[in-house]
Amino acid sequence: MLTSIDRIMIYAVLCIISFSTIMLTSHHATGLFSMGGLLAAIVGLWVELSNKTQLEQQKKQP
Repeated sequence: MLTSIDRIMIYAVLCIISFSTIMLTSHHATGLFSMGGLLAAIVGLWVELSNKTQLEQQKKQP
């Protein structure tokens, strides 16, 4: 099972890949998948980071 930190890292990598795809393609060729990936990564990061109590509890466990 993935911890919160693992999920945050996955969302961060997805965000970087989607943002890079948007920046490296021309304005007319920007795809719906790259915009959807960026939006999904932002929402995922927001959901994971909004629940700080669970993240802090996982940090304290050895």
